Amino acid sequence: MKKLALKEIKKVLGLPSGPEDEVIIEHVTNDITKMNDATVVFHLNKAEEMKVKKFEKFTSCYVVTDQPLLKGTGGAERVLYVPNVKVAYDKFTTYYRSLFDIPVVAVTGTCGKTTTKEMIAQILRNKYQVVATESSKNALRFMNDYLMAIDGNTDFAVFETAITHPGNLIYECDFFKPTIGIITTIGIDHLNWCKTLDNYIRTKGELLTGLGKDGILIINRDNKHIRKLDFSNFEGKIITFGINKKADFQARDLVYDEKGMKFNLLYKNKYYPVYVPQFGEHNVYNALAALAAIVALKLDLNKAISYLARYRPIRSHTEIKKGIKGSLIIDDTWSSNPTSAEAALKVLKEIGRGKKKVAAFGQISYLGKYAEKYYEKIVKMLLRYQVDILITKDRASASIGNYAVKHGMDSKNVIKAKNDADFKEKLITLLDKNTVCLLKCSMLDKSSQNILESILE
Repeated sequence: MKKLALKEIKKVLGLPSGPEDEVIIEHVTNDITKMNDATVVFHLNKAEEMKVKKFEKFTSCYVVTDQPLLKGTGGAERVLYVPNVKVAYDKFTTYYRSLFDIPVVAVTGTCGKTTTKEMIAQILRNKYQVVATESSKNALRFMNDYLMAIDGNTDFAVFETAITHPGNLIYECDFFKPTIGIITTIGIDHLNWCKTLDNYIRTKGELLTGLGKDGILIINRDNKHIRKLDFSNFEGKIITFGINKKADFQARDLVYDEKGMKFNLLYKNKYYPVYVPQFGEHNVYNALAALAAIVALKLDLNKAISYLARYRPIRSHTEIKKGIKGSLIIDDTWSSNPTSAEAALKVLKEIGRGKKKVAAFGQISYLGKYAEKYYEKIVKMLLRYQVDILITKDRASASIGNYAVKHGMDSKNVIKAKNDADFKEKLITLLDKNTVCLLKCSMLDKSSQNILESILE
């Protein structure tokens, strides 16, 4: 972070001056477990107790709180009292963000957030200093560290703005103040908290409010759920990307190459050949969104395309690996929802042409009371993309197997494992040199990585 004198922070919080005002603060955190010297801590999570003895050992650690100390606590002069610590923290983060006049890109969507963010960040890092979400650590608890990573050397910031609840995106935008926003796609996810698909779509649409009248919004023209949003009140600029519908950035002539996707980008009546070292139509959409963002940042498109060809994919995103007994494994064990399942099944169909196609599924998370409805929809995808054998990992995903038989899949080709060991054993027997297997689980399923390792060469 940019180093600040304590007096500057106190002024923002409306606190009186004191004898230690010239102390230089090098870290600001909202995590009371991260107390240290040259640090200001906003004690937001009061369920996490301040370790008083630890605090007393420091000489330049300052805690902002609205809770009183107990009598006899050492270092009491380093406790900064405010009427409401949450309000005080918001004042500080707003001030800190205002110190930097830099473009900030916010990326949201059911799928593609991490890949699109990585594509943009990796392209930019060829020439610039970039602060970005680490991997897919996009939960609210990481936001402070990302904002504090911005300093006077930062040229651009690129953040994933994920949601679990309605209102999350409004808060994230108020925190990071993005100048460009991207909605990669809207599918099915987080219905346990958003309750209905319509409310989930509206929650993703909060990005429109978060960008404000001067923002640039980049959207997937082909996505039917994005098209349901009412853009009439959005005063900023809209840039579109897509494959099927006419868009500002449109991909044509898609080809599965040896190690990724080739396509022609049509932008302003000119074609640009593009290569992305990752498989799947969904990654073409991600690349289009990333390139649109680069152009929105007023940077060179041709250079961005050349940098994109050297993109280093995030692990376990439809990642092709050599499996045991000469098989091919599509590792898609990062996240799991119906939208990403369909994207992975499309890759399985293409990579598995002329071979036996096996889909190995674990539980699909965050569907709430709609789980059975979307399990049945996944079965229709399995049939559409010509899966030969389905094997399910647990009791929840066994419902997918039940619906598969109901919709006409031969029961001999539907295997419902009793437990992880049974799943691993049965999956291994299905693999040979004529087999391509999609392993579709979530990182939340800790056993999936052990199973993956057991079927890799």
